Amino acid sequence: MSTPPKGIDALHFALPRLTLPIEDLAVARGIEPEKLRFGLGLECMAVCDIDEDVVTLAAEAAWNLIQREGLEPAELGRLYLGTESAVDAAKPSATYVMGILEKRLEAQYGPRALRHCDALDMTFACVGGVDALHNSLDWVGAGQDRKALVIAADVAKYAPGSPGEYTQGAGAVAMLVAENPRILAFEPEFGVAVESVSDFFKPRRSFVKTELLQQAAALLGQTLSDADAASLCASATEGFWGTPEQHIDQFLEHPIFDGPYSNDCYVARVREALDAYQEQSGKLVLRDWDAMVFHLPYAFQGRRMWAEIALELVRRAERLHEIEAAVGQTEDEVGGASYLAKLWSKTPHYKAYVKAYITPGERASQYIGNMYTASIFMALLSTLVDSRIQGLDISGRRIGFLSYGSGSKSKVFSGIVQPNYLEHLEGVRPFDHLESRTQIDFATYEKLHQRALTAPVSTPSGVGLASIGTEGVQLGYRSYDIA
Repeated sequence: MSTPPKGIDALHFALPRLTLPIEDLAVARGIEPEKLRFGLGLECMAVCDIDEDVVTLAAEAAWNLIQREGLEPAELGRLYLGTESAVDAAKPSATYVMGILEKRLEAQYGPRALRHCDALDMTFACVGGVDALHNSLDWVGAGQDRKALVIAADVAKYAPGSPGEYTQGAGAVAMLVAENPRILAFEPEFGVAVESVSDFFKPRRSFVKTELLQQAAALLGQTLSDADAASLCASATEGFWGTPEQHIDQFLEHPIFDGPYSNDCYVARVREALDAYQEQSGKLVLRDWDAMVFHLPYAFQGRRMWAEIALELVRRAERLHEIEAAVGQTEDEVGGASYLAKLWSKTPHYKAYVKAYITPGERASQYIGNMYTASIFMALLSTLVDSRIQGLDISGRRIGFLSYGSGSKSKVFSGIVQPNYLEHLEGVRPFDHLESRTQIDFATYEKLHQRALTAPVSTPSGVGLASIGTEGVQLGYRSYDIA
């Protein structure tokens, strides 16, 4: 007896209310705007207002899906959140999301309507959402009539002036995972590749408390000896200086990263996972895939790295002569595979390939920026919705997924678009939302980035961060309001 297919039965999203044109950021940072627009495919970035965070985005995406599908709480067996922007080091952000959903469901279903729904965060940099999906597919398949709510949500934030700043973005994509899905049925093979590397990470920055006090004194024009600093720290009993440790740990949302190295890791892990996928499935990507969606740190990441990866696939298929013909030179004549891949990527031959297989998944990313765990799923939504805009029916086509998370891991897998998929995406219109956002200027962006504002820039809607506890057993606890 064959098992029923499993996959995405419903799909929705949430994005911040604000946006910053990438040209404004480029001019302010002394970067050539055309480099970002035409080189990386960036038009603008999504920016969170002060009452928006990963929890509000995840909760909005989930609520949009629940409302559209008319889901009842008892139907949901788990709520798994893939994120690297968790708001607490112990309490899962998924529980905050669950609490918000229960508030919204309470009028109809009573208090704690999701009390029997499992909740969990899954974190592995940008691949955590894929991990949550993969895990939930296994769980759905291990029972009968099981449904999982999988959310990928993140806020990508980099240090001002860093080479990652212009890739920033934020957003969430929610998926209902079930048997006999109406939108996309995943095939069972998942190629996986993992290696422990240091391409991108968010460590605790540690500072010696006495040295911090001496630096503070210097800012006031004073000098403090080591002995006096140690004595003052030892005598403090409250607040920042009253902590018992000799060090202060600072956690920043800004990562430490090596961009070129991270790109190399991305290519290496995807290659390894792709090989595993093809070996497991017996499918050949160049022959059997009809479209591709990537994790997109910036909109053109997929197309820029694919030439190098695809070259090896073409070689194995004994079709290298096609690329050499497009370039007009042989691999030996240009000086090796990497040079041939770069030259190929500039040809009409490669650009036509990109337009057919990759471009539909890039469209939303150009106006949002990096969504970390959610970026690959927004690429999927972009591909599906773009087919409606173009008047195409892509049901029955196979979409390949090439995911990556720093640290590092790639998962490569595929799914088949289901008949009548567009009927089940009616009203799910990310491009309409992109056009309705509030545009801010660079000065406002900087204030938001520095957390220097005390009131929202835009009109709150849906769920918003109301307060963060400041004392006692509520210190640091986040409370959310529903508009």
